[in-house]
Amino acid sequence: MTPTRVAIAGSTGSIGTQTLEVIRAEGPDRYDVVALGVGSSAEQLIEQAREFRTTVVAVADERRRAEVAAALPDVEVVAEQSDLVEPSDVVIN
Repeated sequence: MTPTRVAIAGSTGSIGTQTLEVIRAEGPDRYDVVALGVGSSAEQLIEQAREFRTTVVAVADERRRAEVAAALPDVEVVAEQSDLVEPSDVVIN
């Protein structure tokens, strides 16, 4: 069975972090976190992206976006949360 591809807009907020807790408990066989988005919480987003091997991250704050891009050279870093939709089966917002 192919894992469900999940995107989380607001991954550092309470709903986002709780969603990631559920995904950790369920395991990578059920869910693949393909995209994460934040307003400006760069440090926590970087940790999440590394843990879940995310391929796309959205960062609304331009200055923080550059910081994230430097820390995650193999990840596509975008500005718009709407860019999280395409690579996913389910979006949590």
